[in-house]
Amino acid sequence: MAQNFPPSRRAADTCAIPAFDALRRQLDEIQRNIQKTSQGNINLAEMQKQCDALQQESREILSATAQKQLLAQEHLYYVTKRTKEISDIINGLKEAESVDVCFMMDCTNSMRKYIDQVKQYIFNTVDLLKVRFPQLKMRLAFIGYRDLNLPLDKQYSTLDFTDVEEFHRFVLNVACEFGGDICEDVLGGLQQVTKLEWKQLVRIMIHVGDAPAHGRRYHDLSDQHDYYLANDNDGSIGYSYIQELIDLNVKYYFGRLTSTTDKMIEQFRNYAENKITIEEIDLNKFENLLPFIVESISQSISATTSSLLRSHAENDPEAVNANHTSAKNNQRNIVFQKTEPTWSNITSKRVQVIRYECNEQLQCTPRTQSWHIKIAENPFSEGALRLAYYGLMQYKDHWEKVVLKEYKHTNRGANTKDKYLDVLDCQTIAGYFALEFNEIPQLNNLTVYVKKIKFIMAKLVFMPIGSEKYRNLTMEKFIEGSYKKYSNNAGFVEHDDPSFTLQSFSHWTHERTNGNMMVVDLQGIITGNDGKYLLTDPCIHSTDLLRFGRTNLGKQGMKRFFQTHICNIICHVLKLKSNEHQPDIKAAKYDSYFVNKPNHTMFN
Repeated sequence: MAQNFPPSRRAADTCAIPAFDALRRQLDEIQRNIQKTSQGNINLAEMQKQCDALQQESREILSATAQKQLLAQEHLYYVTKRTKEISDIINGLKEAESVDVCFMMDCTNSMRKYIDQVKQYIFNTVDLLKVRFPQLKMRLAFIGYRDLNLPLDKQYSTLDFTDVEEFHRFVLNVACEFGGDICEDVLGGLQQVTKLEWKQLVRIMIHVGDAPAHGRRYHDLSDQHDYYLANDNDGSIGYSYIQELIDLNVKYYFGRLTSTTDKMIEQFRNYAENKITIEEIDLNKFENLLPFIVESISQSISATTSSLLRSHAENDPEAVNANHTSAKNNQRNIVFQKTEPTWSNITSKRVQVIRYECNEQLQCTPRTQSWHIKIAENPFSEGALRLAYYGLMQYKDHWEKVVLKEYKHTNRGANTKDKYLDVLDCQTIAGYFALEFNEIPQLNNLTVYVKKIKFIMAKLVFMPIGSEKYRNLTMEKFIEGSYKKYSNNAGFVEHDDPSFTLQSFSHWTHERTNGNMMVVDLQGIITGNDGKYLLTDPCIHSTDLLRFGRTNLGKQGMKRFFQTHICNIICHVLKLKSNEHQPDIKAAKYDSYFVNKPNHTMFN
């Protein structure tokens, strides 16, 4: 029975067949020479020479075959490893879209309008969130609190976590009651929230109320407006409930309607001791509750997603295992210096610099140069993965301002040359695509909508440390301005300013490469009178899982992009193909708050 080899083995054996055929021909030639020897017609020295040559060639062929097998096995191992890692992070991202949302609402007469809006918009809310988060699994709960003067059976309306249909039926029957004074039983509402069956990874409480809790420490109203002024005098009750929310890992969003609640929220924040952030949003700027609810939930899911992506990019399992510790334990001791140093006090250093050039086959070629640079001792800022330092680069007879970036972690494998070359590879390929995108003739008539795109080109710097070691950093031109994130590498879109040019650019790169690459994770600034996008630190999803580093999520990353991508006028002008994973825009009933945005007609 024939033996079943793995693909790499079969491939290596196939390559070796012609070589072994050549060996067989040489053996036949030696056999003929032996026959001639028996007849006295051959030189024995010549035969020995042929035997030696055959032996050497055999060793070389066998060595080459083994090397090919080894390379094939290594390739298979790394592809399998990356596929498993990507599968794990995708599952983690799906888990991040499993959400428990509790509405805690003041159910006295003054709040009837807002309870009606929850009834009216809850289905729209879920539909809209599913467009943003296609894997969304959301459970809803409701806690309605009133006042202490009411009978116990009327003080609270409580529904534990359930689906949207049952939630809607429950809220339809929630009654508003008259409160005896201005203050309400907010603390009792918090107590009910802590009793709910919280289960999902992302846990959110949306609190809407127009009156503070009872007790002097929670408001500055006159005494006649609080019949229970001595309530929670020492703050122990409120403190205990906020601590329980912290233990439950619940994110607290408060919809502010009046200034009378300001002191209460300030007190709750003091109780939280910076362990959770209590977000306060002024509801008076909205027509209704829908945008507040959607933005609160979106912000919470996005924060969890960003944390997962950052952890994945930081923690290469092999690097962590090699150090027998987590990457968190190997972060540098950071002291930030926000202002530029006095450059005359800093000595310049001669360093090796590598830059990449991209060819038509989308392969990068390194070019090595030697420059003089100066670098600040301490970083001035940090991103998710790297620290940023002020620097100067000598160009001809003057110095130019640059920023140098270095990975935060110091453990072996986390700060290698290859990781920095991955950054160069991403930025160089993205820059090549941007140049091509800017020259597409069909976009010439869409200058109102389309902005030019440029990526800041990064270079790799080898800075000598002592006589043998080097410090790796990337270097790029310093650009003044406020940086904004428009997308990430897992489908996030900045909905307040989605940038139709950049969304179309990502879609176009996928089609330009026949589905083999996609430029994502776009952030930067807008410069000049023409509003050009100046971008940095992109990610690239690629079918080649051994390229572009750990932020390359391959086909799964491309799928995540399309699951939240809604084609706009630029996509249509470029005749970009729709993808089977794209959402149906008609399924989401957009509230007027969302469609009354600049350029909202781009969706038409």
